[in-house]
Amino acid sequence: MRRLALRSLLLISVASAVGIFSYLLAAEARQRTTEFANQVAAGAQKLFEAGQRDDALGALAEAVRLAPDSAIAQRELAMELVASGRWQAAADQLRRVLSISPGDAGAAEKLAEVQERLGDRNGAIASLRLACKSDPQNGMSWIELASLLLRAGDAPGALRAAQRAVKLAEGVPDAHLSLGFALYQTGDTTGDTTGAEESFSKVLKLDPGNGAALHALARIRSHPHGAPGPKRSIPLESA
Repeated sequence: MRRLALRSLLLISVASAVGIFSYLLAAEARQRTTEFANQVAAGAQKLFEAGQRDDALGALAEAVRLAPDSAIAQRELAMELVASGRWQAAADQLRRVLSISPGDAGAAEKLAEVQERLGDRNGAIASLRLACKSDPQNGMSWIELASLLLRAGDAPGALRAAQRAVKLAEGVPDAHLSLGFALYQTGDTTGDTTGAEESFSKVLKLDPGNGAALHALARIRSHPHGAPGPKRSIPLESA
């Protein structure tokens, strides 16, 4: 009985060793494939820059087929689809990137850009919120979110995003521009336009030729007692 037990244990140990060895071989193969896919991504970028877009996209499509877990190849394919103007394919690919790397703020921000081009504004807002959540210290993402919320007619949401943007990107004119429009459209809560006026003036200190800020200030000063809210809102195209 003891001999049978030892023999069984030995067989189990051998089977375990074979299993572990097989796993290690598979892992090594996956690693080699991923490294190859990453190398293809680097080469495809050079092809793309040289104007050979179809060749680059074909190489990347094959690379991600062979190594679907290669975040680098998946991301490079997505960005080159964006650069080629293939919006729906780019949106689908960017979603794959985010399924592999959920915290990729750059991919989320690029997806928002593509979604807006496709007319999916709600999706674009959700993607930008994801970008801001993934990288909350990136003032540029907050600026983009504020601008998009303004275009969507969500002035209170835009105000919150713009206030965050100004804290993180104090020297960027567009942060103050978005804050100015958001303050103007919410009526500064009291109908007072001084906050919006100060924001637009800040824009002009940073960028003296900013046409949107010049137009906004002129409008505020010509109607200093206008009613707050959407009825006197500056056209969103200016934001």
